[in-house]
Amino acid sequence: MVSTLQRVAVPLGFLLANAACLLLILLLSRRGPASRSGLPSSGTTTVPMPVDDPGPRALDAKDVLGWEFDYASDTATQSMQDRHTMVNFYLLAVGIVSSGVLAVLAEGSGVPRAGATALLWLLCEIGWLYFLKLVRLRQAWCDSSRAMNQIKDFYVAHTAQFTPEVLSTAFRWRTNTLPAPGQLWTVFFYSGALIALLDSVAYGVGGLLLVSGGQGQGGTAAAALVILSISFFLLHIWLYSAFLKPNTH
Repeated sequence: MVSTLQRVAVPLGFLLANAACLLLILLLSRRGPASRSGLPSSGTTTVPMPVDDPGPRALDAKDVLGWEFDYASDTATQSMQDRHTMVNFYLLAVGIVSSGVLAVLAEGSGVPRAGATALLWLLCEIGWLYFLKLVRLRQAWCDSSRAMNQIKDFYVAHTAQFTPEVLSTAFRWRTNTLPAPGQLWTVFFYSGALIALLDSVAYGVGGLLLVSGGQGQGGTAAAALVILSISFFLLHIWLYSAFLKPNTH
């Protein structure tokens, strides 16, 4: 048992170092205002009204509301497009690193096997950066959706053509029915799960290349690496929900 722990000490240390850094990032992100988590801030900002009413206002509120709705819609669409582009770039990075690993492991390359491990673990760090960006895109999408539904709520409360009860039936999504930012089984979640899976495979293969040179308890060390790789994957999934958990402080 001691021998197995010694052999997987470096992969275990890499996993713990990643977890510590990401938990620190999570802690720092939770110390910010509530709006960072995808929820509106508890305070509201109002524009003071003029003391003397100059009479009928010339501006039509529906124009600025329409512009605001269009802007929120565009930013929500952009978040989805950026998610797709980002995942494609990550897959490109996976292909490049995989080619580099094969070149290192080829006969006559003259590069130690640890070089392949370094490349694979570098891919893990790149994957974390893309994963965090994916979380931020999910937050941006939720912010934009909430902005659009706030305008819907305004129209429901103030329109003269319909009663609020009748007009509200036209909208499937309202502010109080929007999916939670950290909801599982969304396209953002599946994109994050893809990154988590490839990161975990890279981590496990890199660790296996690092510890497979010895004799004896190779099977036990490989089993330990499988457990560590699963833990690496589950760390991604847990952090996805943790980063997107509403911050009400």
